[in-house]
Amino acid sequence: MVWIGRLITIPVGIALFALLLVAVVLLEVTDSFLNPQFYSDTLRDADIYNFAMNDLPRSALDEARLIAPQDIDPSLDENPFVSSGLTTGDLVAALNRALPPEWVQSVVEQVLDEPGDYITGERDDFSTRIQAGDRVVLVVEEFKTLTRQADAYNLLFEQVIFPNIEDALETELPFGIDVTAERVAEAVRRVVPPEWVQANVEAALNAITPYAVGETDTFEVEVQLSERVDVALEEIKSILLESDAYDLVYDEVVEPIIKDALGPTVALPFNITISRVEITDALREVAPAQWVQEQAELIVDATGQYVTQETDSLNIDIDLRDNKIAARDVLVRLAREQFDRVANDLPACSNSQLGSLVTSGLTSLPECMPSGGTAIEDQVRRVVADTIRSLQGQIEDAIDTAVLAQIPDTLTFTDQTLKDQLTASGASDNADLLDDVRRIIGEGWTYTDQDLRADLLDFDSQDSVDLLDDVRSFLSDGWVFTEQDLREQIGDADPDVLANLDDWRRIFKQARTWRFLVYLPVLILMVIIAFLGGRTWSARVAWAAAYLTISAAAIWITFSPVYTALSGEVIDRARQEAIDSIEPNHDFANTQALIIDKAIDTGAFIIDGFAAAVATNALIVFVIGMLILSAA
Repeated sequence: MVWIGRLITIPVGIALFALLLVAVVLLEVTDSFLNPQFYSDTLRDADIYNFAMNDLPRSALDEARLIAPQDIDPSLDENPFVSSGLTTGDLVAALNRALPPEWVQSVVEQVLDEPGDYITGERDDFSTRIQAGDRVVLVVEEFKTLTRQADAYNLLFEQVIFPNIEDALETELPFGIDVTAERVAEAVRRVVPPEWVQANVEAALNAITPYAVGETDTFEVEVQLSERVDVALEEIKSILLESDAYDLVYDEVVEPIIKDALGPTVALPFNITISRVEITDALREVAPAQWVQEQAELIVDATGQYVTQETDSLNIDIDLRDNKIAARDVLVRLAREQFDRVANDLPACSNSQLGSLVTSGLTSLPECMPSGGTAIEDQVRRVVADTIRSLQGQIEDAIDTAVLAQIPDTLTFTDQTLKDQLTASGASDNADLLDDVRRIIGEGWTYTDQDLRADLLDFDSQDSVDLLDDVRSFLSDGWVFTEQDLREQIGDADPDVLANLDDWRRIFKQARTWRFLVYLPVLILMVIIAFLGGRTWSARVAWAAAYLTISAAAIWITFSPVYTALSGEVIDRARQEAIDSIEPNHDFANTQALIIDKAIDTGAFIIDGFAAAVATNALIVFVIGMLILSAA
């Protein structure tokens, strides 16, 4: 009978091993996975925060520098991460100054600890508050530092402003100005130098930041452009001079008025005509270069005063009287040359025509010209020549009355003329915006919180405005999340999940409270083994202790040397399979591999820790068993 009982201890001992295994594993589960502090400790021990704020951004930024500019944006010629002049170290250092790993760790642990205690039933309420307003201020300061340190000004010109200048120059400019995009960019750089742009960017950030973090309820960004107008006007004059655009006085001011006053051609006596182009060229030919430049600069200066609201209207008078007087000689010469050609082209007179000239006399241009050779022909030829010379006075009178008298002595260039020129050049939108430009340059450009709200409303909807208020509230008061918020969110999504949450909270709480009861089945089996295997109390204790020691040793061997021998290969294989799944040509392949590597390392760290803890618990039981066995 004794040996039968002792044989029965074998299956009971196997059951003891299984229950002891379950006991030490469950005990470690409650001490680790059901303990919120476990997750905080794991993230800290795995150095996740340093990885997330240093290793990860370094890898991502290094790979971002290798991306082709067109893959970032088709309009880019250079990779902005490269052309910025900022190193990866500069950007990562700025990130860590604005968002230190210690701060990120404190935020994560706030989110894990109290809510974790609530979910595991350790507490019945929680309140998590995250303050981020001070971080925004630091982020803005770091952004300012980076823009000063980086070649942001040149980057802005190369990637944004210069392409826009090229697009703008595809449309003919007013007044026939012909200029390259490079020259316009050079002028813009002089008008808005780096220090002026930087100062205004920082002033805008200084105005917006207090509003964003809820310190103020309003903001106003103001940019004064009037101080740069004088420089802009000088650049415009230089461009006009370089592009020979000072002829705009004639091409864009005089010629349109002549066009209104005269037709395409002006008819003079004797079938002589002078074209509008010839009239304009004559005025231009006799005009002194200095006078032309002065008139053009007068228009530019007056336009500048109008655009900057120094004057309420644009009204410039250009006196053409001296110009008309000087041009008269040119126009008369042109008319005489045409008249001479007409006279020289007269056909030779027939005998009947010659007789008619002798008998009737001459009062106008004859139909023919005596060829000469005989006395009578020579005499008539001299009479015809004298008549032609006398008729030239009529041509000069016609120049005065039909041409010069039709051209005003004074030409007026007004704001309407400017708008007409913008429209004629294909920039009608700019003509419509002229009044807005005058207001902005004269009074400065302002942007307020009300403008921001209106733009958000136009761009999206009221939801965008509400989101703005939520963000400001978060940055001002912090983000507060309580058990009530959690329950409302879960209840709104699925009431059954909320009921299950409460059930699991009770289970988790009981599991942690009564966790050592997992050893009760083990103790029961030990008692059974004791009575089956021994006849005396010392023998019974020895039998129970022996099975306990053997079971604990088996568990320790499984979770320590056996696990150590097998886990490394399994983990390495899983790591390699995950890395092999990454697309080789992916822009961030190395960063993905880094994340996978860290994730597997962290998982291995958790599993290793869990196995080591189970092995430790088994070792403790083994030691207890050995002590009991030795005492028996």
